[in-house]
Order: sequence, then structure tokens, then C-alpha cells
Amino acid sequence: MNQREDDEGRRSRLLEAINASWTTQAIAAAVELRIPELLAAAPLASEALARAARCDTAALRRLLVALASLDLIAHDECGRFVLTRSGALLRTDADDSLAAWALFNGRHALRAWSRLAECVRSGRSARANSGGSDDFIHLDTDPEAAELFHRAMTDLTQPIATAFAAAVDLRHARSVVDVGGGYGRLLATVLVAYPDVHGVLFDLPHAIAAAAPQLERAGVAGRCELVRGSFFDAVPAGADAYLLKSVLHDWGDERCATILGACRRAMASSADARLFVIERLAPERFGLTARDRAIARSDLNMLVSLGGRERTEAQYREMLCRSGLEPRRIHELVGEFSAIEAAVADREQERSDDRER
Repeated sequence: MNQREDDEGRRSRLLEAINASWTTQAIAAAVELRIPELLAAAPLASEALARAARCDTAALRRLLVALASLDLIAHDECGRFVLTRSGALLRTDADDSLAAWALFNGRHALRAWSRLAECVRSGRSARANSGGSDDFIHLDTDPEAAELFHRAMTDLTQPIATAFAAAVDLRHARSVVDVGGGYGRLLATVLVAYPDVHGVLFDLPHAIAAAAPQLERAGVAGRCELVRGSFFDAVPAGADAYLLKSVLHDWGDERCATILGACRRAMASSADARLFVIERLAPERFGLTARDRAIARSDLNMLVSLGGRERTEAQYREMLCRSGLEPRRIHELVGEFSAIEAAVADREQERSDDRER
């Protein structure tokens, strides 16, 4: 490859990255127009699809061409549009659906991302820069956004939940508390895998408002208690296992310490209680891999949306130790996710360390 071809390739890749937001909007539009559901029923010509979706035929065809370039739909031998395996992930009824996440990014996330430079200057989230707070209180007054957000989190959680239930041995646990568990997909998956375990789903009212039907469909509602509350105040005590998935990355270090402190106090009454912190583990040095890009994207998303951050394994270990928790083991899960297993630190050792300090 000569210098000119190399320069042209670099420019082309950079332009693709700069223009990448079009894919977010095209995919969100496809979900909003129910294109995946309509094509799942049967292949359709653009005219028939436009009638079913109540769209302008010529404009819809332009969207369909764009979706085809993303391998979400394709043409069959009769010239009709068909749904690809990738496109099927955008069906709202798919077990591994990404539809809600696509809609959330298309409708809500873009506003915060447009203020990234401002957030980098200030070190605060877009909401904090506008006089708001870094929490989820805004969802209390926006039921549509709350439902979409928690549905998206539920869908994103499923493969991680499946991997967690397979990787971690909870056979000796009698009860499990899912702290900040939203609609309860992680807890439901664990309860299905361990039929003798009792579950507690703990979160804010707007988060678990729709959890009961989800647990009912999973067949575990009879073994699961819904408890409303804030993990900044206290966490239900006395369980053998505590799950903390994608919670700590939402918050700065001080608030993480508060959450972990609440978990530690709840664990104190059970000598064998374990905490499982399920998060992306950032590399010490970022490279050019898809995994690194995914973690970098999530880290910036935490900055603009909540003022949180992704952290390295070493940073999580230090945070746990400072909260009186001892990291015991790392369970590799799926994608960028791992589960850090921790227990309450040895009390005698704690007292010795306190004396030395």
C-alpha cells in the first residue's frame, strides 16, 4: 500500500466514525416503525411494507436501503425485503432483543452526548451542568422514559445473567438480594437456575413497578419479594448473596463507597455472605480492539449521563477494600463483563489494620 492509499484509508475510516450517528437514528427509526415485526411475519415488497407501516413508500425505501447496508434486512429472490438474523435482534419480542436500547439511544441519549465537550470541561454530567442531579429521580416524572430505560436494561442484562448463573456456584445460598435490580431479569435468571433459592428484588419504586409480571413470566414470582428503597440508605439484610450489576459504574467514588457500605452492613449478619459486583472491567491501557472501544464508549456514556465511570479491576479492588470488603475471585462472564466476588473482610485483620494506622 502506498502513502496515498494509506492516507485515503485513514480519512475514510475517520469519516465513517464521524458520521456514525446516522446508524443510531436509522436503527431507532426502524424499531419505531415496527419494521422488524412486520418483516418477521413475512417478506414484503416496499409498497406493501409502506402500507403496513403507514409510511411514504419512497421515503421508506430509502430507509430500507440504509438498513440493508447494515445487514439488518436483505432482498429475497423475488425482490422483497426480508429480515436478517441481525435484524431479528430488533424485534421487541425476541429473547435477546436490542429494540428498547435502540429506541433509548435514538430518543434520549443523544441529548446528553451532544454536550460531551461541556462535560469533559467540567467533569460533570450533562444533567448536573444544567442544575439537575446525578441520579434517576427524573424517571419518577417520566413514565415513558422510565419504562423504556428499564426495558432496555432488562434486555441488555439477559446474556450477562445467563453467563453469571452458569459461572457462579450458588447452590449453598438460601437467599439472594439483587441490589438495584430493576425489572429483575438477573434475579429471575438466577432463581430459575437455583430452584431452592429465595430472592429479594430491591430498587426504587419506578424501577420495580413493572417487575412482578416479568417475574411471573419467568415462573419465580412465588420465590421473590419486591422491596422498595434506596441503596444509599440501607440494603435488605441477612441474605447469603448480594448482586450488584451495573450499579457502581453509575456513580462517583464517594457514592460507590456509600452503596458498598450499605451492602457490607447488610452482609454482616451472615458469616458466609458474598457480594458479586458485575461490571465491565476497563483495561489498564486501551488498545484498538472492539472490546476496548465498547468500554470507552460506556465510560463516556457514564460521564455525560450520570457522572459515573468505568473502572479497572485494580480500582474496584481498592474500592471494595476501603469499604471493608475483601475481593476473593474474578468470574469472567460475557462481552466486557466480569463478576468480582467479595466477602466481608476478616474482622480481626481489620482491627489489626486499624491499630497499625
